Parts: sequence; structure tokens; C-alpha cells
Amino acid sequence: MKKLLVLLFSITCFGTSVFGQVKYSTYHNSRFFFSIDYPSSLVIMQDPPANNDGRTFLSKDGRVEMRAWGQYNAQFLTVEEQFAEELNGHELEAITYKTLSKNWFVITGVVGRRVFYQKTLYHRFKETGVFYTFTIEYPESEKRKYDPVVKRIEKSFRFDPNADV
Repeated sequence: MKKLLVLLFSITCFGTSVFGQVKYSTYHNSRFFFSIDYPSSLVIMQDPPANNDGRTFLSKDGRVEMRAWGQYNAQFLTVEEQFAEELNGHELEAITYKTLSKNWFVITGVVGRRVFYQKTLYHRFKETGVFYTFTIEYPESEKRKYDPVVKRIEKSFRFDPNADV
């Protein structure tokens, strides 16, 4: 019993130290007024695009890519229609999770040997509204490392509902 407790303690400490080593920074978008935490010890924020709609974050070895952006709902799509378009638009070999809510949706799947995760939020604003999306792709072999990271990112992803975008 004592050996089992020592083993469980060691696993718990190891898991905590691995998660604790990940450092986060927050990206704030000044055009669409959203923010998201990103694992700054794992990925590097790239230069902004000309239209400042969001950012791309890449690992040094290029195996992990995260993106976060806002876009006007110029086609006047419902959240359900946007969800359907995203499901059809991705070349996912397997969808491992999907959920649709009134103002957001999540799609998770596998592309080759890579895990894909997407969360999209919707904010009704003026006549069109805005979709806010973040995606992350990482090697399936690093799922244990990145699943808690994705959970942290997902919880931090938000927009300012009072912003005049």
C-alpha cells in the first residue's frame, strides 16, 4: 500500500510540474476586442496580418499551430449554419467531439496524426454580428501534454460584449 501511495504521489507531482512549467501570456485583439491566453513557453506569436483580425502562434519546430481571429458575419449565417460549414470544410478523418450551443460551438478531430481543436463564439452585433474563432493543431503523440493546455486556452477565450466593433 505504501508503494502505491508513493507511486500515486510521484505521478501527481510529475503531472503538476509538467503543467506548471507551461507559461501563458494573453493576446488582446484591438480590432475585434477579444482576448485569449496562449502558451508562450510553447508557441511564439507571429506578426499580425495587415487587417489585424487575429494572430497565428507557432512552436519553434512548426509542429504546433494555434490561431485566433475575429470575422464579421457578412453572410448573415446562424451559429448552426456556421457550425455546419465548419464541419464540412475541415478534412477531418475522424471527429472525436462536437457540440453546438446557442452562441458557440466546438469541433475536435484528427487530421493525419494531428489533433485539431476549434472553438467559435458568436456575438450578435448590429445587423451582422461577429464570429470569434480559435484553433489549435498538435501531434497526436503529444495529446497528454496539450489537452490541459487547450483546456486553459478555451477557458480564457472571450470577447468584450460592449465593444463597438
